Amino acid sequence: MSEIAAARLTGAAATVRRSMSPGALRERALLPARSLYRRAWMRRGRDITRAMSRASCLVVAPHPDDETVGCGVAIMRKRETGTHVTVVIVSDGAAAEPAPMPPAELAALRKEEACRAVTRLGLRPADVRFLDVPDTKVAEHVDEIADRLAELIRELAPDQVLIPTSCDGHPDHDATNVAALEAVRRADFAGQVLEYGVWLWTHWPWTRGYGTEGYTARRLLRDPVDRIREVRPLLVAAKGYRSRQAYALAAHGSQVGPAVGGGSLPPSLLAATRTPFELYLEVGALAHLNFVPTARSGADDEPSSVPLADAPAGD
Repeated sequence: MSEIAAARLTGAAATVRRSMSPGALRERALLPARSLYRRAWMRRGRDITRAMSRASCLVVAPHPDDETVGCGVAIMRKRETGTHVTVVIVSDGAAAEPAPMPPAELAALRKEEACRAVTRLGLRPADVRFLDVPDTKVAEHVDEIADRLAELIRELAPDQVLIPTSCDGHPDHDATNVAALEAVRRADFAGQVLEYGVWLWTHWPWTRGYGTEGYTARRLLRDPVDRIREVRPLLVAAKGYRSRQAYALAAHGSQVGPAVGGGSLPPSLLAATRTPFELYLEVGALAHLNFVPTARSGADDEPSSVPLADAPAGD
């Protein structure tokens, strides 16, 4: 990276730290409760570590860094057993906020970062494919993405396809889920499809979708209990892998800054990469919480799209 690009990245990160929004402050205040509920949910989970390690897979990531955040432990475990993994990154990541450089430069940088990150997870740069769909515009290219993913599924014949949850809460992530499921249908894929969370952790267990009721007592106190009880998660043991995952995530310097914990990724999202298990869900397990995008009246409005957290724009 050039000295100019590095200076831009450092300056952008400093600006974010100086301007904590009310949503960001609320995000930090709720972090202990989120962690407590997530651990309670994991105690209900079913361990699939052994099966996960032996299943070849296609990881479908909406943006560069989602593969590391959502599936880093599974990727490392698979590679340790010699299992083949391919990562396909759907969008170019050029709309990430804060934007430290022009979109074309940022897209090129994030592609380099992704290749560096996957090598730290045990893959080769050749094991990552880029679809280069414009960041924030994935929903406008669902049919095209589905076709290209179906081609990859037929070419690679993986045992598994790992995709973001249908209620992840980021428009690109939710659209990637739709495109991936359509690709599975078009390819007549008979293997296993599992969902992983990224932005899920910035609103779960208070997920209510877009434009729903405010912060009622039921939503704050009863909803978390319902979220824990309604679905049993699938768990991949992460002990001994988290530090290497953090090392891989640090390769995405435009998103996390020089040390993991900086940059544009929320603390609740990063906290999920420090738990004893990496969590997966049966496909459609949280479909009843799906987000339906609604118009926002202005850029400075309090976002209604992601409950109890700031709505992500780019990623």
